[in-house]
Amino acid sequence: MLIPLLPGDIAPGSPVLAELAELYAGNAAFHRLSGDFGPEPESVSPTEVAGALTEELAMPGVGVFLARVPGSGGPTRRDEADAAGGDAGAPLAGVVALLDAHPVDGFPWIGLLMVDARRTGRGLGRAVAEEVHDRLRRAGRRGVRLAVLVNNPAALAFWTRLGYTEIDRRPDLQAGRDCIVMHRDL
Repeated sequence: MLIPLLPGDIAPGSPVLAELAELYAGNAAFHRLSGDFGPEPESVSPTEVAGALTEELAMPGVGVFLARVPGSGGPTRRDEADAAGGDAGAPLAGVVALLDAHPVDGFPWIGLLMVDARRTGRGLGRAVAEEVHDRLRRAGRRGVRLAVLVNNPAALAFWTRLGYTEIDRRPDLQAGRDCIVMHRDL
């Protein structure tokens, strides 16, 4: 279940921020590839995670969503879950940043999809991605795009298995890193 991240979720001392910091620290291998969070990304602090997510939320048209696995209990917004018909108290399984419409091509873009590294290989990433796809289809979107770092062959293989195809290669806008731009019809 995808639940919108709210500014209060990343306030100092928030249980959601603590979960997010653990998720980010657990994905140190990705952060080493991306260059995010310095030379020791496994030591990323809640303050650094809050800063990164605050930047994401400040971008026009970007939504950040918590991915939770229902039925397991845990902290956060029970009222949000009830409204969505799900379980917002379930453990944090991942986080997704989604751009509603790219300013150049008009497509929605997945800017980040990060899942709990302890659960990789169990279909969690696929389930979260499919929920994103379903959300976009319900909104009438016909396709989605993303960029994969050239130095991340595991991510390239993952997205290719989900039906994405390479349409371009170019540096990303934020840090100039070499990326493979991928597209999938919905």
